[in-house]
Amino acid sequence: MKKTLRSLALLVSLALFVYALRRAGIGTILDSARALGVGFVWLVLLSGLRHALRTAAWHVSIEPGAERPGMVHLFGLRLVGEGLNGVTPAGPLLGESVKIWAASKSMPASASASSVVIENIIYGLGAGLFLLSGFVLVVAAMSPGARLGGLTMVSCLFTGLLGTFVALHRGSPLMASLLERLPAASRLKSLLGPYEARIRDVEAEVLGFFKARRVAFIVILGLETLTNFTGVAEAYLILKVMTPHASLVTAYFVEVSNRAVQLFFAFVPLGLGVEEGAAAGTLKVLGYGVSQGVSLAMLRRARTVFWATVGLLLAARYWIARPVEEGSAV
Repeated sequence: MKKTLRSLALLVSLALFVYALRRAGIGTILDSARALGVGFVWLVLLSGLRHALRTAAWHVSIEPGAERPGMVHLFGLRLVGEGLNGVTPAGPLLGESVKIWAASKSMPASASASSVVIENIIYGLGAGLFLLSGFVLVVAAMSPGARLGGLTMVSCLFTGLLGTFVALHRGSPLMASLLERLPAASRLKSLLGPYEARIRDVEAEVLGFFKARRVAFIVILGLETLTNFTGVAEAYLILKVMTPHASLVTAYFVEVSNRAVQLFFAFVPLGLGVEEGAAAGTLKVLGYGVSQGVSLAMLRRARTVFWATVGLLLAARYWIARPVEEGSAV
């Protein structure tokens, strides 16, 4: 059933992608690319800065006392994970698992798993706060009659973020509790059984982080929050090329919609179709053309493909090198 749903989602995203291209026109997109010119280098660097910030956040989240791989090594592993996240329907399920496995070659396995989980949780909190700020601005601009629905949405998001933070701070072992309640004869219990002790250890380390390492939490949250603003800078750079009346506020709303799409459609390879649709819809509401939204999303996709390609090349190099290293150690 899940495989069928994923295949259906992929077909829908492809159809949306083709529709967006036809609606905007290949010529318009190519004109935007030519107008951007060497600005594409800045686009790649801004995207690289985002990866560097998340790598720094990952580095800080590693348990004190554990062996810490260098930032350059972690940066490479992050690109490997992101490359797999982007090109496979499994998305983060595969990419983050590979990051954990690869990082465990340079640090304890539990520290590798807990650091990746911690970084992703705080990234989610930072993205949630960024979305919340965008929704608040939208609600403030609404007419009084339409404001009730917007306030309800803002309240739900705020409650979810606050509830997540409180649960993490209190340290309730959710996974351990769920494992205990699983029927002994269930298929999931038999599947997770061999890993139950490891799951409990990782969860304990994650919860211990949120209880004891408050300064590190603030540092990581700050780094994750900054990643959202690199996206704002990317959108502004492209909009400035396409239209003379581009504004940071417009770029901000474009990034809010892009971040929402990335969070809720992480299983769609490279966000195909959904990112174009989100950018086009957002800019249309703000008084721009649909073609400008599609062009913006396509130019951002180009820099995503660049970093995904680097990540996949690093993955290939890593897997080729491992047998050689293991053989030389015998």
